Amino acid sequence: MNWAQFKNFFIRNWREKLVALLLAFLFWFMIKSQIGGGYRTPEPLPPLRAV
Repeated sequence: MNWAQFKNFFIRNWREKLVALLLAFLFWFMIKSQIGGGYRTPEPLPPLRAV
């Protein structure tokens, strides 16, 4: 692969590639926000006091 083909590979359909990258980032962000930022279990709540 020469330089012209390599350059043409990145220039061709650059809008579609940019949109695909943006969508991938948005899906990753949505999944990360649903997970809660980590895989650790939540801390247990303190017991309720009887009044």
